Order: sequence, then structure tokens, then C-alpha cells
Amino acid sequence: MSDLPRTALERVLARASELQHAHAAEPGDAISEARLVEIATEVGLDVQHVRQAIAEERAQVAVSVADTGGLLSSLGPAVVSAQRTVNGTPEQLLRTLEAFLPRQEYMTCVRRSSDRLVWEPRHDPLGNFVRSVGLGGRRFDLVRLDQLVITTARVDDTRSVLRVDAVVDRARRSVRTNTIATGAAGLLVVCLAAVPLLVLTLAESQFAIIALGVLTGLAAGVTWLSWRTMANTFRTMVGRVQQRIEFLLDEAQQGRLEPAPTLLDRVLKGGAG
Repeated sequence: MSDLPRTALERVLARASELQHAHAAEPGDAISEARLVEIATEVGLDVQHVRQAIAEERAQVAVSVADTGGLLSSLGPAVVSAQRTVNGTPEQLLRTLEAFLPRQEYMTCVRRSSDRLVWEPRHDPLGNFVRSVGLGGRRFDLVRLDQLVITTARVDDTRSVLRVDAVVDRARRSVRTNTIATGAAGLLVVCLAAVPLLVLTLAESQFAIIALGVLTGLAAGVTWLSWRTMANTFRTMVGRVQQRIEFLLDEAQQGRLEPAPTLLDRVLKGGAG
């Protein structure tokens, strides 16, 4: 098992202390898990809580997204995350999710390691249909993601930390792009209208100036309304994604994360019968 960076020591000890009450160092250096547990024991922390804090630290993954900027940042996060301590080993949890996500969330696994799965939405005709209209009256919020990163870290022989990171950067950038396009279209309309209005100023200068001001205001208003509408749609999507990954963690925590038959399965089974 790999060593933890020493820069994680404070976070691990603080989290272990928090867990116990509730129920620095040179960069680049590393400290073994055994040594970390020994240090925590010396300061009176419960070993079980220390191991959980270590697992939570290991489960955190740096999900990289491109540069943000003020406009993107004002929309909200590019990554939605949640994690829980659940029953099961990392191997058991990843195996269960590999059976669950393709059938229940229409995702496909693109990368797998011993402690991590990376998923993307299906891009076949069925996946595109589900992404557009849903199926059986249910919305499939995870098929709108860039990626779904699932990481596990062992706490002990029976428990693991399960973490889910949902990347929504593409949808966020789409809002920015569409808003800029709307603003550019409005500016183009104003510029096109400005040519005859400039000619009109020779005869009716006051009317032309008022008309140009009204057009500029309308273009700005449409751009602002477009931004507000698309931003609210994005934030609603982020909220639904957060709810869905929290639901997945709740199901895993209660041992109910099993791939039940989908509506399509039932339809196909009925047709075969």
C-alpha cells in the first residue's frame, strides 16, 4: 500500500479527532500508514477513527478540468462530489457498481484500476434516447455528465470509503458558449440596424438615437435573460446530479445497490414471452 504524503497528516489527524468526538511538514516527504497510526495513538486518538480518516484522505482524487475564469465560476462547480463509509471491501463495491451502473444509469466504464472506476455516458442510440427523454418516466441525470469517477479506499476488513466525483464541466461551458453566442447575435442585429439608422439621423436624428438605444437595450436584455435561464437550468441539473450520487451512496451504505430489472428489460422479457 502506498504511503500518504506528509502534507495530509494534519487533515487525517483532524478528521480522526472529529470522528472520535462525534460518536507541518516538508512537501514531497511521505509517512507510512503504520507510522501515522502510531502517532495518532500517542496523542490519544482511536485507531479505528484514524484508519477511517486515512481512507477518506486516500479516496480523494484530483479531477482535472480546464481553466475556469470568472464567467464559468459564477455558474457553479465543475465537479460534484460526495463520499460515505460503507460496508464492503473495495473489490466488492466496484464489482457491484460495475453491474449496477450500465443497467440502471446507462453508463459505460472507460477505465478501471484496483480502487477506481471511470465512467462515461453511453453514446449509442439507446443512450442518446435516454439522455434526451428518459425512460419509464424517470430522468437519468448521470447520462448528462462528462465523467463519473468512483474511488474506494479500505478502512478495515469489512468497511470502505466510497467516493463519487461527477464532472459537469462540459454542460457548464455550454452555458457560457451559448450566452456569448446570444450576446454576439444581439450585437450583430444592433450593428446591422445602426446603418439605416445613421442615414435616418440626417432627417430625424432624435428618433434614430432613441431607436438605436431601444435596440441596444433589447439585445442586452435578451442576453441577460438567456444567461439567467441557462444558468438556472445548469444549477438545477447540478442539484439533481448531487441528489443522484447521494442516493447511490445511500443505497451502497444500506447494502441495496443491486441491479434491478430495468423497464427495457421488462419490455424485452414480455416480448420474448
